[in-house]
Amino acid sequence: MSFTFPKVDSKQSGYLPAQVDAFIARAREQFNDGSANLVTAYDVRNTEFDLIHGGYSPEIVDGAMDTLEDSFASREISRQKTERGSYAVEDRLARVTELVQGRTERPKGHRFSGTGFLLRGYSKKQVDALCEHIERHLFSGAEINLAQVRRVVFSAKRGGYVEAQVDAFIDRVVELLQLEQNR
Repeated sequence: MSFTFPKVDSKQSGYLPAQVDAFIARAREQFNDGSANLVTAYDVRNTEFDLIHGGYSPEIVDGAMDTLEDSFASREISRQKTERGSYAVEDRLARVTELVQGRTERPKGHRFSGTGFLLRGYSKKQVDALCEHIERHLFSGAEINLAQVRRVVFSAKRGGYVEAQVDAFIDRVVELLQLEQNR
């Protein structure tokens, strides 16, 4: 596992190299020693880096982080199958699917808490469209792209959905898709 990241122009914002390098070093150590307990797929998914002018290219680092997350998720799922049997993975998939379905089955405009009229949140219309696409995937097997789910961007709207709830939901959808791919 080897990573070198290009830097953006000195007038553009990029990720703080020291933070990225430190995280990648921990991830590399974890990757090389599967028994270490340094980094998980969840950690990779939820790591954020500070921005500075002239830092590492966010698009390139984000792509590498996605690859790392998928690799760690695959290993973790494989280890779970070995240690606890494939039924444990199927059970986890069923539980995550149930959580995701619980949100997608709610009525449009009410799938998540609203911010109220004075505050901004994610566009309900855009989030509901993603939920409908996820629901089609769950019920009819419609294709859904993991990278698109990870990188989805919603407009900010007054009275939108609470961002933290939607972000947590997207994390569960990513987990669900990883479980489907590796079961």
